[in-house]
Amino acid sequence: MSLIRLVYASESRLPEDTRREELERILASARRLNEQNGVSGFLLATDGGFAQVLEGSAEAVAETYGRIGRDARHAALRLLAQGPIAARSFAGWSMGIAERDETTTFIFGLYGVTPEQDLIDQPLDVIVDLARELAQSPA
Repeated sequence: MSLIRLVYASESRLPEDTRREELERILASARRLNEQNGVSGFLLATDGGFAQVLEGSAEAVAETYGRIGRDARHAALRLLAQGPIAARSFAGWSMGIAERDETTTFIFGLYGVTPEQDLIDQPLDVIVDLARELAQSPA
């Protein structure tokens, strides 16, 4: 099976008062569907945005990205890259996540992700490198 990687960033439309519950719903659904469809990935989340790396077959990744595009919890969806890859970088994750919080703020900041320069403003290499680093960090 040939593999592709798709990377996107978007603005978060999660209401502050239900943010935690909405993130849990997103993760539960993504993990279930990704496992069924052979998609791996890693989600970065801040109060203001999302960025995600998706890996799998072209059909499965396109279907996943289509669902994300229809999801009202995302706005200003920006496709950063889509193309073939030789191997997965996130093979162990049906859907991993790292949120910018009190324990990860420093790492996000090292990559330039701040409240003033959120995920939606970041270039492709920053998103992928940050996701790879945080995927290796102990939970």
